Amino acid sequence: MSEKQATIYDVADYAGVSIATVSRVLSGGSASRAAKQKVEQAIAALNYCPPASRRTQERAPENRTLALVVSNLSNPYFASLAAGAEEAARRNGYALQLYSHDLNEPVSPALINQLIEHRPAGAVLIGSMVENGTDSELLSHMERLRQVMPLAIIGPRIEGLDCINITSDLSLSIRKSIAHLLSLGHERIAFIGGSSSNRSASIREQAFYAEMKRLGKQVLRIGTESGFSPRDGEMCVAKLFASLSAEKRPTALIAINDLVALGALRELQRLNLRVPEDVALIGCDNQFFTPYLNPPLTTVDLHPADHGKNAVSELISAISGGNVYSFSQIRECSLIVRESCGMGHRSL
Repeated sequence: MSEKQATIYDVADYAGVSIATVSRVLSGGSASRAAKQKVEQAIAALNYCPPASRRTQERAPENRTLALVVSNLSNPYFASLAAGAEEAARRNGYALQLYSHDLNEPVSPALINQLIEHRPAGAVLIGSMVENGTDSELLSHMERLRQVMPLAIIGPRIEGLDCINITSDLSLSIRKSIAHLLSLGHERIAFIGGSSSNRSASIREQAFYAEMKRLGKQVLRIGTESGFSPRDGEMCVAKLFASLSAEKRPTALIAINDLVALGALRELQRLNLRVPEDVALIGCDNQFFTPYLNPPLTTVDLHPADHGKNAVSELISAISGGNVYSFSQIRECSLIVRESCGMGHRSL
């Protein structure tokens, strides 16, 4: 393409769909997944910017609205993070506008265009929008957004992207969990849940294998279904325990999150395996329900509400200073020890 600004007709022609379909995708209306993917690919390839968005950029009106992009507010982790972000925004006289992005989809060029068109003062991005994909893929999309507004990303750093970045020490969360289980005498430990397409999940899983190998411990490589829901936890445990003889089964499980641990706990009970007597269990996120399970769940607290507060506070500082700056913070996590590993409540 030449330097001439691409039009909606160019996008439709490139994608091989009607103008009406392009319009529906841009406005968030109904469209098939295949059509949506074609349009988003065309938007990215042509660097298309809607006319309303261009007018907004020319006016560059000052506002006190921040965008918060999350994957799934039904997940208490994201809800807690959003609550922290909203508190910090309100305290500083800003409003928070919520945008949702599908948990299982990669970054959406259409959503990036929507953010550019609405032109908030800044954006906080969490979950699949900045988790699903490689650094190079995410960088090419995020750069378009960063040219228009300052960004705060909660999650692993995207190399090459100048923005505010806040993340948890995910490798430490695994090392703390393994160390606690080893101190209780467990040797056969398995990691369940997650997805290779999710950067945070991959970091935790790779840290598990690396730490077990460093310690010279047996690594149970399991070909189970992966995911982040209670149902995924049930399926992981069912397949894992069905595939191994009693003497080779793990005596401890580390789940990608508390929702997977919740499903794992239910499946273990169905198999007449006692927690923690037969199998110890550790989750991650310290969600509100974890103290009320039977037994109460040992878990890792990543402090999501604090992440939300800090991300918004740093973003507002960047906006107030009139410049976008690169700021990276890795925050420590806490292991909350409860009865699912055989010990009373304490924090490590």
